[in-house]
Amino acid sequence: YQAGPGDSTPFRQEQADERVKGTWESSSEQEEASPAVAQRLEIEPGERVMRTRYLFRADGEPSMLSTSWEPLAVTGRTPVMLPEEGPLAGRGVVERMAAIDVVVDNVLEEIGARPGLAEETQALGGVPGHPVMVVARTFYASGRPVETADVVVPADRFRIAYHLPVR
Repeated sequence: YQAGPGDSTPFRQEQADERVKGTWESSSEQEEASPAVAQRLEIEPGERVMRTRYLFRADGEPSMLSTSWEPLAVTGRTPVMLPEEGPLAGRGVVERMAAIDVVVDNVLEEIGARPGLAEETQALGGVPGHPVMVVARTFYASGRPVETADVVVPADRFRIAYHLPVR
């Protein structure tokens, strides 16, 4: 996918590329934070989070999976609790958080590769065990994690490119 400054949703960045015709589907539900998610969000395992899963398609073909987690201690009982519903539906983490006076000022992305899990490769139209690239992304507001996500891309069909401003 192509990431650019300002926008927090990888696929919406790609949408800016007129050569790419894309759609996505999403679903959100509350769950207890797993130990791994809790560590990334700096909360206790078992605390409530909103998990949102996305399947992105480019030209009709599955191209990317994304699963995000937001601590309900931050977004619960606010108009932005559900990322794809409400007045700021689909606006991205930075804009949604700003609407509840949470100023996102930092993002960490760690990129790695691993064999694709069966459910991932099935959704992406690949073969289990084929390599996928995973972007583990966490947004911070004054040092506090407010959203973390795993973006999964088939390594044999796509590459990840960044174009970042130099300050």
